[in-house]
Order: sequence, then C-alpha cells, then structure tokens
Amino acid sequence: MTDDTVRKMDDLLRKALADDLPPDVAAGMRERIESFRAGKTMREAGPSAAARAWLFGRGVWAALSILLLAAGILLQGKRTSSPLADRISSVKAVFASLETPRR
Repeated sequence: MTDDTVRKMDDLLRKALADDLPPDVAAGMRERIESFRAGKTMREAGPSAAARAWLFGRGVWAALSILLLAAGILLQGKRTSSPLADRISSVKAVFASLETPRR
C-alpha cells in the first residue's frame, strides 16, 4: 500500500470511530500500531541483517577452527608429552583398532 492509501484509511477510521474510543484506549492503540509498523520495517530489512549474522557466525567458527588447529600444532610441537595429548592418542588408538562393521 502506498502512503497516500494508508493516510486515507487512517482518516476514514478516525472519522468513523471518533466518538467510539476513550482517549486512553486510542493512545494505547496508537502505541501498538507504531510498534507494529516499526517491527514491519525491521522485518523488511531482515534478509540483509540475517545474511550479515550468518556470515558473522561463519567467521567466528572459522576463527575458532584456526585457533584450535594452531593449538594442536603447538601441542604436537612440544617435546614433552601432556596428559591431554596422551588421552587423545589412546582414544585414537582404540578407534583405529576397532573393526568396521560389514554390511
């Protein structure tokens, strides 16, 4: 709808319902209409905001992955063994020794 159509509809409703609503109810309705309109404009801008949030989330995961890779490289580069590295190695050894089920 165009702004002119919306304005005409608002004027028609004001004329038709001028004496029907108490002032506090009319004020409450105006607030609800304004919040609805604000939400509508936010939803119209939603796809670009959603795309930005999706890209930001992917960037965070990529940065976290890089940090984990760097931590793994640093742990492997240490000459002394750590308890965490020993546990990871034992879990990997157990999984490597398991037979894959035949289908």
